[in-house]
This record gives sequence, structure tokens and C-alpha cells, in this order.
Amino acid sequence: MAYDVVIIGTGMGGLTAGALLAKKGLKVVLLEKGSLPGGYVVSFRRQGFTFDATGVFVGGCEPGGEFDALLKEVDVHLEFKKIDSIRNIYPGFEIALQSGGFDHYIERLKAMFPEEERGMERYEGITSRIGAEVKALSRIRWYKKALFPLFFPNLVRFSGTPHQAVLDGLFKGPELKMAMSSLPVTVPPSELSFLFVATFLSKVISQGAYYPKGGMGVISRALAGSIERNGSTIRYGTEATRILTRGNKVMGVVTDEGQVIDAPMVISNVSLPQTFRRLLSEGPPSSLVRSLDRLQYSLSNFIVYLGVRGDADINSLPFFTYLRSISDLEEEYRMLRRAEIPENPTVIMAVPSLVDPSLAPEGTHVVKLLSVAPYGYRNGWNRTDRQSYEAVKEEIAQRLISHVESRVVPGLKGKILFQDAASPITLERYTGNEQGAMYGLATTPGQFGRHRPPNRTSIEGLYLAGHYTRPAHGIVGAAISGSFAARMILSELRR
Repeated sequence: MAYDVVIIGTGMGGLTAGALLAKKGLKVVLLEKGSLPGGYVVSFRRQGFTFDATGVFVGGCEPGGEFDALLKEVDVHLEFKKIDSIRNIYPGFEIALQSGGFDHYIERLKAMFPEEERGMERYEGITSRIGAEVKALSRIRWYKKALFPLFFPNLVRFSGTPHQAVLDGLFKGPELKMAMSSLPVTVPPSELSFLFVATFLSKVISQGAYYPKGGMGVISRALAGSIERNGSTIRYGTEATRILTRGNKVMGVVTDEGQVIDAPMVISNVSLPQTFRRLLSEGPPSSLVRSLDRLQYSLSNFIVYLGVRGDADINSLPFFTYLRSISDLEEEYRMLRRAEIPENPTVIMAVPSLVDPSLAPEGTHVVKLLSVAPYGYRNGWNRTDRQSYEAVKEEIAQRLISHVESRVVPGLKGKILFQDAASPITLERYTGNEQGAMYGLATTPGQFGRHRPPNRTSIEGLYLAGHYTRPAHGIVGAAISGSFAARMILSELRR
């Protein structure tokens, strides 16, 4: 059986690439070892409650926004609810917002820290200029490539700059630096690419954050539906075991059933080690293989899923709460790297049923708690013994619940009607991300922009999509990576 393109994996990168290619009339098959499309972007239902596996919000959904435009390009039309309420709690102070995006957040900080206003205005200016340069990259002309430093001075200037250096250069107080570091990453400011931060703030959430009606899983299901409507195929319960090559050219894929699928082009939407060490174990060496051991992967997460009884305390919560009790972000990260979990870890709490009541039975709510967690905690979560593993999971679940109960929701434990949890082991098992890496590659200065593995590999016909390649992680970042791979293929085929 022959196809134009085989896509391995149905994460956001694979689904987006598949939808774009199918829309252009290519014959595409996506291989998914699980039973659902989406990777991390899936929802599941338990006792009447609908939970999102990982995602909390998505950006770029405003009319004309980057994600909105991608979805419409493949005839996907979803209803997104604007997230209007957030609360960030820090040691000694907190910030609450009822509307707006990053600009409103900055204005609130200016009011709280008037002595830092000039630094914040400079920060806004730099992030805005970087955002404009990143946007211009999508329509770059040949002469601008030749004169890249002239046309993209900020991308060049901040290419190797960590976020901490910018914070230290613009701000005096540790409180403001902490408030500017509440980001969807697992590395501290000293290791975080400032280019990523600026791109995320200016392009993804500049107009605010959104939540899809029906849960995060509707995004993946809608993209899968677009693929199938345009005549292409998704094969669930089918795992790719080998990428076939001849010389330095892709020839197809072998499945776990022994079937050979002929195709001149393959997009891998799985991790880099899986792609180059497992699927290409008998193939030609790629330039990426030599660098695999030097790559830094993101840490994982521990997630608690709660169905709770609705009352005044719950109903008055914001959609999103960020709870930080440790002032020293660098020390918290060092603890995590030592495979430790703080007694009062940083927690993100989301209550999506506040904007979409259909996610929970009447009079109840869905609550999700997320905290960065190391894969190696307690010798890999004592996963070799089922009873011990479940005991460790329950211990950390109770630690997060108790922390939130003491600071945000009094009496939370007495409101719980349903409880489940996912450890880094869970995330690895369901998605194939090594050590449950939440964001693929860590977004360090050496692993962002031109330093991140490219979407086109040195093997002819092999492309990469997902959060291990360009441009970045996150729902929008992974989707754009899929569009990069798809457009490279379409350009090569002159479609």
C-alpha cells in the first residue's frame, strides 16, 4: 500500500501537518499506537466529569490569531471561551486580573511597582520588537536572509540570552522578577531562552488565553475529522516500528503488524530518540544522532484531577490560579533536578468548568492541579511495585491538595467527589515522551530558534514535527511545527 506521506504519531504537530497535506489533496496516513488522537491534547471522562490530560489554556485563538488562522485553513471551526480571570499568588503579594492579556498584566505590575515602570516599558518594547521580527520571518525574502543581522537585529542580539539576564538588566526587585517568570516552562530564568519568552508573550498570549468549549480534546478530534473528510486515513492501534530507507532516502514505514507502507516522505511526530535510535536503527546516520546525548529535555509534571462539589468557595475562584510558595526559583529547580519534590511545590490550578459548565454534572466542578515533577522521584516513583507506586502517587496528590487547601480553597478535601492523578510515569506510558517530558526539549537559549533541531532532516524525505523541533513547545508551538513540515513538503512538491 502506497501513500504520499506517512505521519508517525498524532500529537498536535502530526495532526496539523496531516490536515494541511490532506486539504491539498495528498494521500496521507497517520499511525497512532493509542486509541485517541492528540498526544498530550486529549480529554477523558470519569464519573460524569470531563478532564483534560494536560493542557490548561491555548493562545492565538482571537480572530486572525495564529492558531485561529491555522484551524480555519483546514476548515476547523471551534468555539473558544476567553479566560478573563487569573490569580497569581507569590510569597508576600499576589496579582488578580479579571480581563485582558499580557498588556493588562503589565499594567497591574506597573501599579504595584511604580519604581520599576521604566524597566517594564523597555521590557514591553523589546518583546514587541522581537515578536514583529519573528512574524516577519514567515515571509522573509532571499536578500533579507543574506542580510539577516540587519533586518533582524533583536533576534541576533538576544539569540543566546537567558531570561534572567534581561530581568537583571531591567528590574531591581526580586518580587517583580518573580512575577515576570510565571511561564509554561520547566527551567528557571537562568536557563530559559529570552527569545522564547518574548515570542510567547507577543505572539501567543498577547491577546489573552482561551479555552475550547468541550475540552482540549475537541481540538485534536476536529483536526482528525478534517484529515478524514479530505480522504486521508488515521490508523489507531498501529505503531511504526521502522522507517525504511535506501541510501539516504526515505522509502516508507514498517508497522508492528509487519506491514510495509510505501511512501517517499515521512513526518515523525515522536521524540528524537525514538525517531533516530529506534525507527532508524538500521538506516543512514543523521546529523542529529551525534547530538542526541547533549540535548536537554524538559522536566515532567504531576497532575491531580478532581471532581468537586460546587459551593461559594469554588464558584468564586478564577479560571486559573498560580500558587508559588518558594521565592528562589533557581533553588526549586535544583531540588527538582535532584529528583526531589518541595514540601510546598509551585502549583497551577485550573477550573475549566467555570467557563464551560458542560464539563461537570450540575452543581459540581472540574479542578486540575499541575506541578513540575522529576521522573526520578523515589527511584522512578517505585514503579516496579504497583502497590508502592500507587502509594507514592497518593502521597504527592495529597501534598498538592493540602497546599491548595491551605492557601486557596479552604476545606477542599471535604468537597472532593472524584480523584485521580497522573505521574511522569503515566505521561510517558500514554504519550511516549521520554521520562514524561512535558514540553519536549527544554527551551534553553541553545535549544530555541535556529539552535533547535530543524523540521527537515539530513535524510531525504524525513521531516520532524512536535515539541522536539522548531519552533517551540506548547499546543500552538507544536501545531506550527506541523505546519512547517507540511509546507516544506508542499513546496517540494510544488503544491
